[in-house]
Amino acid sequence: MKTKFDFAALAGVLTWLMVYGISIFILQRVQPGQSQWLIHLLFLIYGGLFIVLTREQSDFGLRGRFGPPLLTLQLLLAFALLWLLPGRYFEFLPILTVIWAAMLPFVMRTVQAMLIVIIVVASWFIIVAWQSGNTVWITALLYGSFHLFALLVQSSTRDAEAAKEELEQKHQQLLATQQLLQAASRQSERTRIARNLHDVVGHHLTALTIQLQVASHITEGEAKIQVDKCHQLAKLLLSDVREAVSTMRQYAGVTLLDAITPLLALLPERLEVKLQIPPDITLNDLHQAQHLLCMVQEAISNSLKHSGASQIHLIASVKQQQLQLVIYDNGSLAPHWQPGNGIKGMQERLAECDGHLQLGKQQQAIQLTITLPYIESENA
Repeated sequence: MKTKFDFAALAGVLTWLMVYGISIFILQRVQPGQSQWLIHLLFLIYGGLFIVLTREQSDFGLRGRFGPPLLTLQLLLAFALLWLLPGRYFEFLPILTVIWAAMLPFVMRTVQAMLIVIIVVASWFIIVAWQSGNTVWITALLYGSFHLFALLVQSSTRDAEAAKEELEQKHQQLLATQQLLQAASRQSERTRIARNLHDVVGHHLTALTIQLQVASHITEGEAKIQVDKCHQLAKLLLSDVREAVSTMRQYAGVTLLDAITPLLALLPERLEVKLQIPPDITLNDLHQAQHLLCMVQEAISNSLKHSGASQIHLIASVKQQQLQLVIYDNGSLAPHWQPGNGIKGMQERLAECDGHLQLGKQQQAIQLTITLPYIESENA
């Protein structure tokens, strides 16, 4: 997936720059000659926090570890500007909290965000009323509606992005499952052909070989020589058929590497996947392969949504007839992390395949160790 340009973030930056520029222009007219370094500093920090928070994947982004504290600091900066600037000249300052409110849906649920916005707007205009000594409830209602509008629009955007990500994940699973079904279909057809070769052609060649061997014993001279040559050719042909049957059965499965590759095709560029999967590990059981792919997809989704990782590792090996797949990333777990529905779903899938899941830690991130019985390919 290509990195998309965030026009909403650009609009926020341009709005902040406009509020900043107009505020400084008015301040120079109202308070000429006074030092304005603190106002400059507060505006610049506010804008810098907005730019950092709207980065897609970062510990300091909205979905990162430090996102909520930085969002709180940004709100405090807006209130600090309200406190320092003369209210009668800067009635447009609530635009700063409108920008702030538009980011709330990405760190909390919509209902919670609406309650917080109502409290923030009420607190803001209580301060404005105290500063001016006037009733400002009409202005408060108007700006409050702007706040809720911005919040609900961004909430819809968040839901649309979540639906798009889920659709892309389903598409990846569909591609991987399609490849498995194609492999299963090829395997079934090869097995059918191999069985027919072995049971029909092989049987007739064996009978022919025996008949030629008998004919060799009851003939003499030039006829015996020709019969012996036919006997040798029949034996050679029987050997070739058996070898062809063995080969068709042996390479009927799909490799683990080929099965996982479609899952990685549509991942965001911000997540780098490191694969250590031997090319000779095959998936010879379709039911087991489908469960394994779903678990890999779930692990990748967790890394994208929860850990803030930029790199994920998948390491596969076969030891003592057991397929082991280790998955970990370079992200970080929440302080009081508990297994959710995704982990429970993995455990249920593994229970159906006689496998098990082991949870561990790799530095600050979770490490998943999936163990399954390794089913060897069938040979004739």
